Amino acid sequence: MTLESLVAMAAALAILAITPGPGVLAVISRAVGHGFADAAVMTLGIVLGDLVFFTAALTGWAAVAQAFGGVFEAVRLIAALALLAMGARMVRASFRRETAAAHATQLGSVKRRAFASGFLLTLGNPKAILFYLAFLPTFVDLARMDAVDALAVVAVIVAVVGSVLLGYAALAARAARCLSRPAFARWMLRGAGALLIGTGAAVAVRS
Repeated sequence: MTLESLVAMAAALAILAITPGPGVLAVISRAVGHGFADAAVMTLGIVLGDLVFFTAALTGWAAVAQAFGGVFEAVRLIAALALLAMGARMVRASFRRETAAAHATQLGSVKRRAFASGFLLTLGNPKAILFYLAFLPTFVDLARMDAVDALAVVAVIVAVVGSVLLGYAALAARAARCLSRPAFARWMLRGAGALLIGTGAAVAVRS
């Protein structure tokens, strides 16, 4: 694999990652509603989903993915339900006051849900499936890829997808902090929840 092909793949992946989609909207919503750390955990799940698809492309799972298209459809619907549930919880939370202790108790489960939602969202994302199983081979020769080449591609995926989504998360979290007065905070939480619900609905109805 040449440096030129790796750079071209990184550029294409960056364009894909920057383009607003369910993953970007979900990360922004998590950053606004729960802060940067929570959005970073969701980003980790999204990146892991990308790596699963790269592994599938590298090991020749494309035919398997096509044969089991119904499985990916089920994953997409599960991810949509997870986003809808998170959005509903955020909207509901904006109408009540929770103690710091209750928040600390729920923190671990909230982050696990964020990670799982990001992971499932990627696995059910047709755009990610198309890129890794159909578009990626136009940049790199998967059949002739060795361990060093594979690690280079993994590094590019982690760096590009992770940095783009974390950038979105940082900007959204900073904007939320600038408007952190109680009244603004409640409405931002409701807005972020509504955005998650809308993203989940869009994922659910997308063919």
